Amino acid sequence: MMKNKTGTPLISVIVPVYNLEKYLVRCIESIIGQTYKNLEIILIDDGSTDTSGQIIDEFKKKDNRIKVIHKENGGESNARNTGLRMATGEYIAFCDCDDWMDLDMYETLAWELNQENIDMAASGWYKETDSSSQEIRNALPVNSQVFGREELLKYLYMRDSYRGFAYMWDKLYKREILKDKDGNWILFREDLRLGGDVLYLAEVALNVKRAKYVDRAFYHYYQRDESGCHTKDVTKLREWLKAYELILQRFEEEQIDYKTKDYVKRFLAYHSSNATEIAAVQGQKEAQKEFQRFMEMYKQEYISLNAQYPERIKRYCDLLEI
Repeated sequence: MMKNKTGTPLISVIVPVYNLEKYLVRCIESIIGQTYKNLEIILIDDGSTDTSGQIIDEFKKKDNRIKVIHKENGGESNARNTGLRMATGEYIAFCDCDDWMDLDMYETLAWELNQENIDMAASGWYKETDSSSQEIRNALPVNSQVFGREELLKYLYMRDSYRGFAYMWDKLYKREILKDKDGNWILFREDLRLGGDVLYLAEVALNVKRAKYVDRAFYHYYQRDESGCHTKDVTKLREWLKAYELILQRFEEEQIDYKTKDYVKRFLAYHSSNATEIAAVQGQKEAQKEFQRFMEMYKQEYISLNAQYPERIKRYCDLLEI
């Protein structure tokens, strides 16, 4: 763990880079321009075939805080794991290479980590498209004081109430909570092409004893139509469901309360309903039946937790009948 001469903790920012030359400069400039200067910026070129590799090499020449590695394509989780193994910072942050952030994000979150002696500082975010910018707000207020693991999990999985809380890139982490009880890095599951970040955040959250939320949006999430969350690939959709199943398994092991687990089951139900719809449109009958079995398995939780949304329940039941 490294600090500079003034005792300011080093933040390692991990950025996987793959074939997004169009957005990369905006992303990197928002990191190097941070008002918090003690940064280690780790850019992992995951076998890009466009000019992304050259772009990050040029930035490295201009800023000695930047570390670059070029590797064969291994997927986003593999790239993030590469970055984790290189990271020397006391604090760790993640950023996607098509996103960007306000220039005082890390200064604000690092101050909270320092002042409150907490494990994780979280903040809000913006959803960006080519035609719009929207700050994603929580429907209910988040505790403004330091809170513990159970409350953190509530904010992560009660998505209708806390939409501004749910992702890994709008947070700053103390290095220790990204490690298991043996002191080894918690790594991203490289066999999950979709959902690896969802599972990772759950694993890290289980280590958190003290967290705090800054009720302000800093991170700009750029939603591309071709991004992973919009995939029509049935195999990837299976992996997304597997990620949530693994979360449930871990929550059982950690004896997390049933209400939180029910919200995870609602996620499983929701994603399986989307997968059912996609498989049906593609005429993949076996996959459709497989996803409908998931829907049946978690139907009770989905309906009970969507009682105020009759249109959601109707859609769900209609998909079970097709």
